[in-house]
Amino acid sequence: MDDEYIKKFYKELSQELERDYKIIIEPNKNLNEDWIEYDQVKKDNSDLNNIKYIAVDWYGRIIDEKWKENRKKHNRRVCYEFARLYAKAINELLKDNHNLEAVMVGDRENLHYVVGLTGNDYSVLLDLDNFNKLKDLTRLKLGLTINGITILRDDFGKFQKALDNFNKDRLDELAEVKEIEEELKGKDDIKYFKNVIEILRKYNIDSQGFFEYMRVKIEQEEIKIEKIWKEAKESGERRYLRCLIFNFNSKTYLLDSDEKILREVDKEKLDKKHFIFNPEENQYDYYGG
Repeated sequence: MDDEYIKKFYKELSQELERDYKIIIEPNKNLNEDWIEYDQVKKDNSDLNNIKYIAVDWYGRIIDEKWKENRKKHNRRVCYEFARLYAKAINELLKDNHNLEAVMVGDRENLHYVVGLTGNDYSVLLDLDNFNKLKDLTRLKLGLTINGITILRDDFGKFQKALDNFNKDRLDELAEVKEIEEELKGKDDIKYFKNVIEILRKYNIDSQGFFEYMRVKIEQEEIKIEKIWKEAKESGERRYLRCLIFNFNSKTYLLDSDEKILREVDKEKLDKKHFIFNPEENQYDYYGG
């Protein structure tokens, strides 16, 4: 696709979204704007052995041969990796179509990456993996509508029609959860959360999807949460799962995404070898794929 379309897409991004974004493209372009980043694997030059993991923005870009081998054994991905693969897959499907192109889009702070699809008729952001909300990958597993697509331009309503057709006959929320909300939400919130957890345990969602779903429900009750990580017990490699802690009615609760439970805890007595506090602010020894 002509470079002018990439420039037009960035202008559309800037007009529609509040945050400052950059576009990551293949290295065969000649764009030199400060909002362009060329797709490449990066190396932390302060770490000669290339084994250090810096949460969150470098994960997936500090790699070695062991990392590559570990990555073949499971399907866990962070948003950077997912967006990179997703964009490349779309472009492979569009290889004979010169009127559309997929690119990676990231905020300047490297906190989240999505896919941008732009062309003659429309420009959209495809965000299936946003860990700040219930991501579409999880919503699809639950049979719900998808809502991670932002339409920046749709000259003939073509993309909106396709999106509406996909969401037709899908619910925005699980019917079982809506029943529990009517019965308990705002009346007995801890019982409400635990009942929602029991419903989720019937579905085939991973620990991350469980965390996202419950985080949304807890924050909807205007409860302030603290994000922590827990080392996975049954993993063949060292890795961590997102969990959270919150205070409610003078008690402290842990949402354990590993065991998929909510339990009352004494925060000070949690094992610091297995629970990591302030994960975004710290550095850890790199722990594989």
